[in-house]
Amino acid sequence: MADPVDKVKDNRHRLQLLWLRAHIGETLSSEQLRQKLSGFKAQMGIYKPSGSSHALWVRETINGPYPDREPERNAADGTWSYRYSPEGRGGRPDMNLSTNKGLKRCMDDDVPIAVLRQARSLSGKAAYEVLGLALVEGYDDQHFHLRGLPMDPEKPPAKEENIPFVAFEDRRVSKTERQARNSRFAQEVRIAYRERCAACEIGFHIGAQLVGLEAAHIIPANKRGTSVDVRNGMLLCANHHALFDAYGWAIDEDLRILLADDKAFRKSAEPNHILRLEGQKLPNLPERESFWPAQKAVQFRLKDFEAFWAQ
Repeated sequence: MADPVDKVKDNRHRLQLLWLRAHIGETLSSEQLRQKLSGFKAQMGIYKPSGSSHALWVRETINGPYPDREPERNAADGTWSYRYSPEGRGGRPDMNLSTNKGLKRCMDDDVPIAVLRQARSLSGKAAYEVLGLALVEGYDDQHFHLRGLPMDPEKPPAKEENIPFVAFEDRRVSKTERQARNSRFAQEVRIAYRERCAACEIGFHIGAQLVGLEAAHIIPANKRGTSVDVRNGMLLCANHHALFDAYGWAIDEDLRILLADDKAFRKSAEPNHILRLEGQKLPNLPERESFWPAQKAVQFRLKDFEAFWAQ
């Protein structure tokens, strides 16, 4: 499958989608969006650029009048489903509005749109999370049905939960695409682990900003470990991520915590939460077992861990 963004013939429209894709998972201020994103100054939920047949983006506001539904995460590749209300008049959807026609045209032509959701910021000013790019799959007279594109834009959106796990990247990607993948991977891992460290369950927030948590690759990215599947990741605090990358600890096939049998490490780690977890199963795992670390990834990391300490 080709990247759906490539179907967009208008160059400015396509570049705007690529810019938004590079910022998936980020919360951007309204000021930043007004500077970079066409149409954001206007108070509207659906934006269709003048002269374009297709809508560019939709946004959901916190106190909006429309009964939009919470996104549902579908599979470990980052796909999600979301129902979005069309714009209307007199409390009823009006499919003659140009904005709704723009979304309908996206559905007919398989052209993606961007989805933005308002978040509360520390300053009290409006800010929006870039949820991602989506295809419009259908309309049921009440909602447009949107399906988020997977982390790998060249794969079709998954509709089944148990998709095969592919442990390694199968091709080289550009620096720009790598940055976009890493940003998206971090977003999906953060959501799967409910914004808490898999090991110590810590999760700090300052306003709407998550602080001190990082998406760790189980098979490292520098060994071609996949960045397009949540099952190659865990959400860790910066402390436990650093120790994981340095082979201070690992997980076994039952997702129990293994510690390095190294006197210097164990002595230095006495104040650390990780010592108290030795032999225990990771205390914070995704609610859906289908998002848990993949056995292939765990086995690869465990072999690496053993080889490191066998030197």
